[in-house]
Amino acid sequence: MSLRTLKAIFGAVTVCFLVASAYLAVLVTERQKVLEDITHYNPAWQASQAVSEFMRLERRLDAFNVPGRGVDKDEVELRFDILLSRAKLLSEGRFQSIIQGDPDQQTTLRRLADVLVLVQPLMAELERPGSVQQTLQLLEPLEPRLLQLASYAQIRGGERIAQDQQELNRLYWIFSGLSLGLILLGLILIGLFSRHNQLLQRAHRDLHALTGHLAHAASHDALTGLANRVLFHEQLEMYLGRWRQAGIQFAVLCLDLDRFKSVNDTLGHEIGDALLRVVADRLRNCLRDGDIVARLGGDEFGILLEAKVGLETYTVLAKRIVERLSAPYSVDGREIVIGTSVGIASVEPDIVAPDQMLKRADLALYAAKSQGRGMFCYFEPSMEARLDERQSLEIDLRKALANDEFELFFQPQVNLKLNEINGFEALLRWRHPRWGKVSPAEYIPVAEDIGLISPLGEWVIRTACAEAVNWPRDIKVAVNLSPVQFRNGTLVESVRNALESTGLAPRRLELEITETSLLDENEATMAALHELRRLGVQIAIDDFGTGYSSLSYLRSFPFDRIKVDRSFVRDLSLRRDAMTIVQSIASLGAGLGMSTVAEGIETKEQLTQVRTAGYTEAQGYYFGRPKPAHELVYTLDPVLPVPSA
Repeated sequence: MSLRTLKAIFGAVTVCFLVASAYLAVLVTERQKVLEDITHYNPAWQASQAVSEFMRLERRLDAFNVPGRGVDKDEVELRFDILLSRAKLLSEGRFQSIIQGDPDQQTTLRRLADVLVLVQPLMAELERPGSVQQTLQLLEPLEPRLLQLASYAQIRGGERIAQDQQELNRLYWIFSGLSLGLILLGLILIGLFSRHNQLLQRAHRDLHALTGHLAHAASHDALTGLANRVLFHEQLEMYLGRWRQAGIQFAVLCLDLDRFKSVNDTLGHEIGDALLRVVADRLRNCLRDGDIVARLGGDEFGILLEAKVGLETYTVLAKRIVERLSAPYSVDGREIVIGTSVGIASVEPDIVAPDQMLKRADLALYAAKSQGRGMFCYFEPSMEARLDERQSLEIDLRKALANDEFELFFQPQVNLKLNEINGFEALLRWRHPRWGKVSPAEYIPVAEDIGLISPLGEWVIRTACAEAVNWPRDIKVAVNLSPVQFRNGTLVESVRNALESTGLAPRRLELEITETSLLDENEATMAALHELRRLGVQIAIDDFGTGYSSLSYLRSFPFDRIKVDRSFVRDLSLRRDAMTIVQSIASLGAGLGMSTVAEGIETKEQLTQVRTAGYTEAQGYYFGRPKPAHELVYTLDPVLPVPSA
């Protein structure tokens, strides 16, 4: 082989090697960029996104608290759900490897998780005055710590990038040095080139998989794997488009679980979460291919259902869901029985937006729950009218206290041994300027829902004490309490202030609580009762016998009086077992040293029966109907036939 040929071959090999080296350098640079993107994406990007969602939630809460800003509860809940997803991503996976050496950053993540747990129940009652401020107070201390966390992740990510850069530069110069070896090192370069391609493909595959995972996480519920509210809203929009274009009929079914809260309260949230996963599986099994089920939040679920064989499809599915979700569950070795209620809203010509259809399904769900557990109900236009009426009632109710539209009526309570009035029960009356008298059964639940029951209850206690202080013979006054008044922590202070400002002796004030108030018996409730007892106030349990575990309540707290429910008195002449129950309650009260009061006395016969049974006091229309304070008399009507002792 001639020298010229050898030089040509050598030159050709040299050129090829240089081209290969240059191409390899380009690929190394591309690999560096990919690794940089991945490194940024994992720690720094995740942390910055979590901080962004945290601040968006704060802004939405601020806007929600200002009327007219156009932010509704659903939007706030959506931002909260996204923040939950971001926080979950930070608490697991590669991000933990970034902060595992820094206890302060780990503490920040734990505080974030704890605060989100505290905020979650407040999301369900944002309309309640003070809820938004309470939520913001919980969130605000976290903001600087989260910013610090994001900064820390950025720094640590940069350090990792620098390490990768150093490694890549080292490889680059190794390859450049190896290029001087020309042919002898060519095979090594080819092998490295092949290996590099494999790593690059793997990085692309990992990045693609991670992107898909994040996309799935953003549109699905992490606990159940069902679609989340965001994806459900998107699918509902798509269904509406198909209906407008092709007239395809469909419906939205909204459902929530009956008695689920008691499962969480008694068995814990871990059991509750496991139960939700089983519920999700049963819902999937109830549906056909193509139907969509989503977890909208908490124990609320939504279903998009196409009517392929007629509108009866909705009824068949609703019945199937109620039946299957009501069957017993076995969770962690425990048998649990819950149920569900379903609201159905089919697409109508006047539907213009997904939220409108969801609102109708929610109204139908509310109607189903009002009919009892395990029911389903279709949306009817009258439901929107009732909603408008309730909203109007809420507005008027908020103004009623300031406008002095409430008044107290008083019904006498009679000591059966002395045959004299020994107390009056204060009964709240609302004289609406347009509707006249409004039944307490209509406005008391609304007042409890909108957070007005506490100031209203304070007014009742203060007004009742102010009236009673002028009554003769130390006649006492009885005031009913709502279960909600025990939850805000101001009940004891309200009673103390009322007694001090009016000068009424504490023994002349009797507070009546129902067994419903004790259903969620906790340390705060019992502490409030004992504090009221220390003030000298008397405590009575009202509507006794209609609750869930009356005897256990009598053991938990030594009540002064037991008021037997009027239904037992009403049935005295109709049912033989009613007298047995009435006598048993009287004997129970006597044995525990508690006075017993029979409510609902309307006839002389009923009065004779409760006296015979051993009751110490009585109340009812037989002795007098409720009257305003200025019409009260403090002695029994002399023509009233009161049986002798």
